[in-house]
Amino acid sequence: MGLSKIGPVFRLVRLGNCLVAGATSLAGSWAASQQLSRDKPWLLAVSAMLIAAFGNAYNDICDLPADRVNRPDRVLVRGDLDVTTALRVAGWCLALGLMLASYAYVDALIIAVTVATVLFVYDRDLKSMPLVGNAAVGATCATTVAYGALSGPSWNRQVVVLMVCAFSLTLVRELYKDIQDQEGDRAMGARTFPILYGEFRSALVALLPLAFTIYFVLYRIFSSTPNWGGAYVAGVALTAGLVWTAVRSLSTHGPRKWGIRSAEVKIWIILGVVWVLLWRIPI
Repeated sequence: MGLSKIGPVFRLVRLGNCLVAGATSLAGSWAASQQLSRDKPWLLAVSAMLIAAFGNAYNDICDLPADRVNRPDRVLVRGDLDVTTALRVAGWCLALGLMLASYAYVDALIIAVTVATVLFVYDRDLKSMPLVGNAAVGATCATTVAYGALSGPSWNRQVVVLMVCAFSLTLVRELYKDIQDQEGDRAMGARTFPILYGEFRSALVALLPLAFTIYFVLYRIFSSTPNWGGAYVAGVALTAGLVWTAVRSLSTHGPRKWGIRSAEVKIWIILGVVWVLLWRIPI
Protein backbone atom coordinates (compact mmCIF):
# COMPACT_ATOMS: atom_id res chain seq x y z
CA MET A 1 0.00 0.00 0.00
CA GLY A 2 1.57 3.26 -1.16
CA LEU A 3 1.67 6.66 0.47
CA SER A 4 -1.19 7.79 -1.75
CA LYS A 5 -3.49 5.42 0.18
CA ILE A 6 -2.79 6.96 3.60
CA GLY A 7 -5.46 9.63 3.22
CA PRO A 8 -8.15 7.17 2.10
CA VAL A 9 -7.19 4.83 4.96
CA PHE A 10 -7.64 7.65 7.47
CA ARG A 11 -11.06 8.37 5.96
CA LEU A 12 -11.93 4.66 6.00
CA VAL A 13 -11.24 4.31 9.72
CA ARG A 14 -12.74 7.79 10.39
CA LEU A 15 -9.73 9.18 12.18
CA GLY A 16 -11.76 11.87 13.95
CA ASN A 17 -14.03 9.27 15.54
CA CYS A 18 -10.99 7.24 16.58
CA LEU A 19 -9.48 10.29 18.30
CA VAL A 20 -12.75 10.79 20.18
CA ALA A 21 -12.59 7.14 21.32
CA GLY A 22 -9.04 7.68 22.59
CA ALA A 23 -10.01 10.87 24.40
CA THR A 24 -13.01 9.14 25.98
CA SER A 25 -10.72 6.40 27.27
CA LEU A 26 -8.42 9.07 28.75
CA ALA A 27 -11.44 10.72 30.35
CA GLY A 28 -12.27 7.40 32.01
CA SER A 29 -8.68 7.08 33.25
CA TRP A 30 -8.74 10.61 34.61
CA ALA A 31 -12.10 10.10 36.33
CA ALA A 32 -10.86 6.90 37.98
CA SER A 33 -7.42 8.07 39.10
CA GLN A 34 -7.20 11.84 38.44
CA GLN A 35 -3.74 11.48 36.92
CA LEU A 36 -2.38 10.46 33.54
CA SER A 37 1.31 10.31 34.33
CA ARG A 38 1.70 6.55 33.88
CA ASP A 39 1.95 4.75 30.54
CA LYS A 40 -1.11 2.50 30.94
CA PRO A 41 -3.80 5.18 30.33
CA TRP A 42 -2.09 6.15 27.07
CA LEU A 43 -1.73 2.52 25.98
CA LEU A 44 -5.43 1.99 26.62
CA ALA A 45 -6.30 5.17 24.68
CA VAL A 46 -4.31 4.05 21.62
CA SER A 47 -5.84 0.58 21.89
CA ALA A 48 -9.33 2.12 22.01
CA MET A 49 -8.51 4.14 18.88
CA LEU A 50 -7.39 1.01 17.02
CA ILE A 51 -10.46 -1.01 18.07
CA ALA A 52 -12.66 1.89 16.91
CA ALA A 53 -10.72 1.98 13.62
CA PHE A 54 -11.43 -1.74 13.13
CA GLY A 55 -15.14 -1.20 13.79
CA ASN A 56 -15.38 1.76 11.41
CA ALA A 57 -13.50 0.02 8.59
CA TYR A 58 -15.52 -3.18 8.91
CA ASN A 59 -18.73 -1.14 9.07
CA ASP A 60 -17.91 0.48 5.72
CA ILE A 61 -17.30 -2.96 4.20
CA CYS A 62 -20.63 -4.34 5.42
CA ASP A 63 -22.56 -1.15 4.60
CA LEU A 64 -21.21 -0.77 1.06
CA PRO A 65 -24.61 -1.33 -0.65
CA ALA A 66 -26.34 1.21 1.60
CA ASP A 67 -23.46 3.67 1.37
CA ARG A 68 -23.88 3.80 -2.40
CA VAL A 69 -27.18 5.54 -1.60
CA ASN A 70 -26.51 7.23 1.75
CA ARG A 71 -22.77 8.01 1.65
CA PRO A 72 -21.50 8.38 -1.93
CA ASP A 73 -18.41 10.14 -0.56
CA ARG A 74 -17.15 7.08 1.35
CA VAL A 75 -13.80 5.75 0.13
CA LEU A 76 -15.06 2.29 -0.84
CA VAL A 77 -17.95 3.74 -2.82
CA ARG A 78 -15.61 6.17 -4.61
CA GLY A 79 -13.13 3.39 -5.34
CA ASP A 80 -10.28 5.08 -3.46
CA LEU A 81 -9.70 1.74 -1.70
CA ASP A 82 -10.81 -1.77 -2.59
CA VAL A 83 -12.56 -4.13 -0.20
CA THR A 84 -9.50 -6.38 0.15
CA THR A 85 -7.35 -3.47 1.31
CA ALA A 86 -10.11 -2.36 3.69
CA LEU A 87 -10.23 -5.85 5.21
CA ARG A 88 -6.46 -5.81 5.71
CA VAL A 89 -6.63 -2.42 7.41
CA ALA A 90 -9.45 -3.60 9.68
CA GLY A 91 -7.53 -6.77 10.55
CA TRP A 92 -4.29 -4.96 11.38
CA CYS A 93 -6.11 -2.37 13.52
CA LEU A 94 -7.85 -5.15 15.44
CA ALA A 95 -4.63 -7.13 15.96
CA LEU A 96 -2.63 -4.10 17.15
CA GLY A 97 -5.46 -2.94 19.39
CA LEU A 98 -5.68 -6.34 21.08
CA MET A 99 -1.90 -6.51 21.46
CA LEU A 100 -1.78 -3.16 23.26
CA ALA A 101 -4.72 -4.18 25.46
CA SER A 102 -2.99 -7.41 26.47
CA TYR A 103 0.19 -5.50 27.30
CA ALA A 104 -1.73 -3.11 29.56
CA TYR A 105 -4.05 -5.42 31.53
CA VAL A 106 -5.64 -8.85 31.17
CA ASP A 107 -9.02 -7.24 31.92
CA ALA A 108 -8.38 -4.75 29.10
CA LEU A 109 -7.88 -7.63 26.66
CA ILE A 110 -11.16 -9.21 27.78
CA ILE A 111 -13.01 -5.91 27.26
CA ALA A 112 -11.31 -5.31 23.91
CA VAL A 113 -12.25 -8.76 22.61
CA THR A 114 -15.84 -8.28 23.82
CA VAL A 115 -16.16 -4.86 22.17
CA ALA A 116 -14.64 -6.10 18.91
CA THR A 117 -17.09 -9.03 18.91
CA VAL A 118 -20.05 -6.71 19.50
CA LEU A 119 -18.91 -4.45 16.64
CA PHE A 120 -18.54 -7.47 14.35
CA VAL A 121 -22.01 -8.82 15.23
CA TYR A 122 -23.51 -5.32 14.97
CA ASP A 123 -22.28 -4.85 11.41
CA ARG A 124 -23.55 -8.26 10.32
CA ASP A 125 -26.80 -8.69 12.27
CA LEU A 126 -27.72 -6.07 14.88
CA LYS A 127 -27.73 -2.91 12.76
CA SER A 128 -31.09 -3.75 11.19
CA MET A 129 -32.81 -4.46 14.52
CA PRO A 130 -34.86 -1.52 15.90
CA LEU A 131 -33.02 0.17 18.80
CA VAL A 132 -30.98 -2.98 19.52
CA GLY A 133 -28.22 -1.98 17.13
CA ASN A 134 -28.30 1.61 18.42
CA ALA A 135 -28.00 0.38 22.00
CA ALA A 136 -25.11 -1.92 21.03
CA VAL A 137 -23.09 1.00 19.64
CA GLY A 138 -23.97 3.09 22.69
CA ALA A 139 -22.78 0.29 24.95
CA THR A 140 -19.43 0.04 23.16
CA CYS A 141 -18.89 3.79 23.60
CA ALA A 142 -19.81 3.56 27.28
CA THR A 143 -17.38 0.66 27.61
CA THR A 144 -14.62 2.94 26.31
CA VAL A 145 -14.95 4.92 29.56
CA ALA A 146 -14.67 1.70 31.58
CA TYR A 147 -11.71 0.69 29.42
CA GLY A 148 -9.76 3.78 30.44
CA ALA A 149 -10.90 3.46 34.05
CA LEU A 150 -8.98 0.17 34.33
CA SER A 151 -5.84 2.27 34.91
CA GLY A 152 -7.29 3.70 38.13
CA PRO A 153 -7.25 2.09 41.57
CA SER A 154 -11.00 1.57 41.56
CA TRP A 155 -14.18 2.70 39.87
CA ASN A 156 -16.18 5.52 41.40
CA ARG A 157 -19.59 7.03 40.79
CA GLN A 158 -18.13 9.54 38.36
CA VAL A 159 -16.95 6.73 36.08
CA VAL A 160 -20.38 5.10 36.17
CA VAL A 161 -22.17 8.37 35.39
CA LEU A 162 -19.73 9.07 32.55
CA MET A 163 -20.52 5.66 31.11
CA VAL A 164 -24.25 6.35 31.26
CA CYS A 165 -23.80 9.76 29.58
CA ALA A 166 -21.57 8.26 26.86
CA PHE A 167 -24.25 5.63 26.23
CA SER A 168 -27.02 8.25 26.16
CA LEU A 169 -25.44 10.66 23.67
CA THR A 170 -24.23 7.86 21.40
CA LEU A 171 -27.74 6.36 21.39
CA VAL A 172 -29.11 9.76 20.33
CA ARG A 173 -26.57 10.11 17.53
CA GLU A 174 -27.21 6.59 16.26
CA LEU A 175 -30.95 7.26 16.14
CA TYR A 176 -30.36 10.47 14.19
CA LYS A 177 -28.07 8.64 11.77
CA ASP A 178 -30.74 5.96 11.24
CA ILE A 179 -33.27 8.68 10.42
CA GLN A 180 -30.80 10.20 7.98
CA ASP A 181 -30.01 6.85 6.31
CA GLN A 182 -33.54 5.53 5.81
CA GLU A 183 -33.35 5.38 2.02
CA GLY A 184 -30.22 3.25 1.90
CA ASP A 185 -31.30 1.12 4.86
CA ARG A 186 -34.58 0.32 3.10
CA ALA A 187 -32.60 -0.77 0.05
CA MET A 188 -30.75 -3.26 2.29
CA GLY A 189 -33.99 -4.52 3.83
CA ALA A 190 -33.14 -3.13 7.28
CA ARG A 191 -35.90 -2.60 9.85
CA THR A 192 -34.55 0.30 11.87
CA PHE A 193 -36.69 2.26 14.31
CA PRO A 194 -37.21 5.25 11.98
CA ILE A 195 -38.25 2.98 9.10
CA LEU A 196 -40.84 1.26 11.29
CA TYR A 197 -42.13 4.23 13.29
CA GLY A 198 -41.14 7.39 11.44
CA GLU A 199 -38.94 10.42 12.00
CA PHE A 200 -40.99 12.21 14.65
CA ARG A 201 -41.41 9.22 16.97
CA SER A 202 -37.71 8.49 16.64
CA ALA A 203 -36.94 12.09 17.60
CA LEU A 204 -39.23 11.76 20.63
CA VAL A 205 -37.42 8.59 21.74
CA ALA A 206 -34.09 10.39 21.38
CA LEU A 207 -35.34 13.15 23.70
CA LEU A 208 -35.20 10.79 26.70
CA PRO A 209 -31.42 10.20 26.72
CA LEU A 210 -30.88 13.85 25.73
CA ALA A 211 -32.94 15.02 28.72
CA PHE A 212 -30.97 12.77 31.07
CA THR A 213 -27.65 14.17 29.87
CA ILE A 214 -28.89 17.76 30.20
CA TYR A 215 -30.02 17.03 33.76
CA PHE A 216 -26.65 15.54 34.69
CA VAL A 217 -24.65 18.45 33.28
CA LEU A 218 -26.86 20.98 35.07
CA TYR A 219 -26.54 19.01 38.29
CA ARG A 220 -22.75 19.15 38.08
CA ILE A 221 -22.75 22.87 37.28
CA PHE A 222 -24.93 23.82 40.25
CA SER A 223 -23.70 21.33 42.83
CA SER A 224 -19.91 21.24 42.43
CA THR A 225 -16.91 23.54 42.36
CA PRO A 226 -14.52 23.01 39.42
CA ASN A 227 -10.76 23.37 39.59
CA TRP A 228 -10.95 26.42 37.35
CA GLY A 229 -13.49 28.52 35.47
CA GLY A 230 -12.96 26.86 32.08
CA ALA A 231 -15.04 23.93 33.28
CA TYR A 232 -17.99 26.23 33.88
CA VAL A 233 -17.72 27.63 30.35
CA ALA A 234 -17.55 24.14 28.83
CA GLY A 235 -20.48 22.94 30.96
CA VAL A 236 -22.70 25.89 30.04
CA ALA A 237 -21.80 25.54 26.35
CA LEU A 238 -22.54 21.81 26.49
CA THR A 239 -25.94 22.38 28.13
CA ALA A 240 -26.89 25.06 25.61
CA GLY A 241 -25.85 22.82 22.73
CA LEU A 242 -27.84 19.84 23.98
CA VAL A 243 -30.95 21.96 24.51
CA TRP A 244 -30.56 23.47 21.02
CA THR A 245 -30.32 20.02 19.39
CA ALA A 246 -33.26 18.67 21.42
CA VAL A 247 -35.52 21.55 20.39
CA ARG A 248 -34.43 21.59 16.76
CA SER A 249 -34.87 17.82 16.41
CA LEU A 250 -38.64 18.16 16.80
CA SER A 251 -38.89 20.23 13.61
CA THR A 252 -36.15 18.54 11.58
CA HIS A 253 -36.98 16.88 8.26
CA GLY A 254 -34.93 15.37 5.46
CA PRO A 255 -31.58 13.54 5.35
CA ARG A 256 -29.46 16.70 5.11
CA LYS A 257 -31.02 18.28 8.21
CA TRP A 258 -30.74 15.05 10.19
CA GLY A 259 -27.09 14.90 9.15
CA ILE A 260 -26.68 18.31 10.76
CA ARG A 261 -28.35 17.08 13.97
CA SER A 262 -26.06 14.04 14.02
CA ALA A 263 -22.99 16.24 13.52
CA GLU A 264 -24.16 18.47 16.39
CA VAL A 265 -24.38 15.51 18.75
CA LYS A 266 -20.86 14.46 17.75
CA ILE A 267 -19.66 17.96 18.66
CA TRP A 268 -21.42 17.73 22.03
CA ILE A 269 -19.78 14.36 22.69
CA ILE A 270 -16.37 15.91 22.01
CA LEU A 271 -17.20 18.92 24.17
CA GLY A 272 -18.39 16.57 26.90
CA VAL A 273 -15.04 14.79 26.91
CA VAL A 274 -13.27 18.16 27.13
CA TRP A 275 -15.58 19.15 29.97
CA VAL A 276 -14.75 15.99 31.92
CA LEU A 277 -11.02 16.48 31.40
CA LEU A 278 -11.35 20.04 32.71
CA TRP A 279 -13.67 19.18 35.59
CA ARG A 280 -11.91 16.57 37.71
CA ILE A 281 -14.19 16.47 40.74
CA PRO A 282 -15.04 13.47 42.91
CA ILE A 283 -18.79 13.00 43.33
